[in-house]
Amino acid sequence: MIAQSFLLSLLLLAVSGQQFPFRVPNSGQNFMQPAQVHGGVPAGGQLVAAQPVAAQPAVQPIPVQGPALHMPAPGGQPGMPSYYNPAVGALPKGPIKKCYGVDYNSAIATCCGGSITYRPIGVPENLLSCCVTTAYNNMTHGCCMGRVFDALTSQCCGGQVNTNGPASMYQCCADQAYQRGGGYLCCQGQVKNGIPGIDGCCGHETYEMVKRACCANHTTYDPQDDMCCNGMMIGEPATQFMCCGMDIIPRFQELKCCKGNRGRAMKYDINSESCCGGFVVPGAEVSHTCCGRQTLPLWGTTRCCNGRTYGSTTHSCCNGMVVPGAEGASICCGDGTLPSMGTLRCCGNNTPYDMNQQTCCGGMVKEGLSCGI
Repeated sequence: MIAQSFLLSLLLLAVSGQQFPFRVPNSGQNFMQPAQVHGGVPAGGQLVAAQPVAAQPAVQPIPVQGPALHMPAPGGQPGMPSYYNPAVGALPKGPIKKCYGVDYNSAIATCCGGSITYRPIGVPENLLSCCVTTAYNNMTHGCCMGRVFDALTSQCCGGQVNTNGPASMYQCCADQAYQRGGGYLCCQGQVKNGIPGIDGCCGHETYEMVKRACCANHTTYDPQDDMCCNGMMIGEPATQFMCCGMDIIPRFQELKCCKGNRGRAMKYDINSESCCGGFVVPGAEVSHTCCGRQTLPLWGTTRCCNGRTYGSTTHSCCNGMVVPGAEGASICCGDGTLPSMGTLRCCGNNTPYDMNQQTCCGGMVKEGLSCGI
């Protein structure tokens, strides 16, 4: 009978439109405004009749299967934002929004990770970000492995909050932070002494880049005495020898290195071969020129037009195309040629005209011998 009376009372409250205050789990605090007592037994023991109040918008309590209400620390900790605290003073009211089907007051809360969480005080919606189930101001704070931190004094390095200083003054090296421009380098996750731009990293160590070089990121050497080829140290000075694939060739001699597009490299003899498009092809480099993947003699009637060969006694290369008309006896005009001896000329590189009857004016052919007005 008592249970039936209690259920009937709840039903009457819902019909009357009175607000159900719901509480932070295990905290005893209301999520919305603190519940108002409209009737009951005061401290004196006298029974007071309940007073009528204006109907409030119905806000359903969090269901058992719905999102949990997350309550961050109310604030006051150094470096941490101050959150709305339902236990202190009146709370502002805003539009009612939903978090996975559950209503909440958007003036003091937001939806983070499927949970309704209190908002930092005075932070507009466009500056809110979520750190798992905690809301924070993304202009002043950050999120580090689920933990909100003060980005004005700290930063997140390797999943750890480092309090050396903000990212504007310090940068991360693994889980450490070191001062920008302060004479330090990050070498494979370790902070080392060194001047950026002058010193470099070779493995975990630093070296002076003007005087030494690094081989395979583990050994430094003097280029005047040694060289590094394919990650291996060679006892020859780089000033006199060079790497070419798996070969070592002397500099300033007949042998050169032909480097292909895919990183391959081959040595070749310039007295009998050439490097054309990353391929070693027959034809002495000193007397031939490349045309695609083949060579042509520097002296002769065969020419190259956009990677294609043609005979210059019968054809010409116009706009990257081989067209009829011997070179020297023809002039290019568009996709064709015009006789070089005659009255025909080309206007704007693509329109032929008769210079005895027409005029080229600003790239346009006009009748008559004068542009006029």
